[in-house]
Amino acid sequence: MKTFQILTTCALLLTLVYSCNQSSDQTEDATPLTREELKASIKEMEDSLMMISSQKLTGATLSLSQQELINRLTAYYRVYPEDPYSADCLFKVQMAYSGLNAHRKSIAYGDTLLTKFPSYKNKHLVIESNIAALDVFLEPRDTAAIRSYYSMLLADNEYPKSKKAEIRRRLKFIDLTIFEYATMSASKKSPTKK
Repeated sequence: MKTFQILTTCALLLTLVYSCNQSSDQTEDATPLTREELKASIKEMEDSLMMISSQKLTGATLSLSQQELINRLTAYYRVYPEDPYSADCLFKVQMAYSGLNAHRKSIAYGDTLLTKFPSYKNKHLVIESNIAALDVFLEPRDTAAIRSYYSMLLADNEYPKSKKAEIRRRLKFIDLTIFEYATMSASKKSPTKK
């Protein structure tokens, strides 16, 4: 089993290296890829990542593959910035960078997505992801930015009312970290002992 994983990893790395070398040799006289070709390239990389994930491989192979997917997604966005599929590409880049713990880049791509595609189907998740990055992973915490993202959700008529109530409560205690806030909230909800 271990041998199979090593062989698979080597095969994937060789494929990546070969395709990168081949594409760099052809860069000067290559014609731009069509939308369909770029989408197929993205799908191919997503499938490779799924295969790597199913084998529970980690480390360099996974990171290289994720970076290659990010490169393909951003290439699509650069070539076709107005195409609705570009919104999905930006979303996937945001999530990929978040998964790689590159939270500042994740936020930047989330912001680009919100600016370029304000009606994006997953805009609430984009905003919530940015809030989580700011509130949990980045130091020092930027409470003004966190408040700004929460305000976006409060102003959105499509955002659930039940979640808006929790946001209003969270904003009252914005100076607490999310962990301090959760602890405080849990202690207020738990029954008092006599």
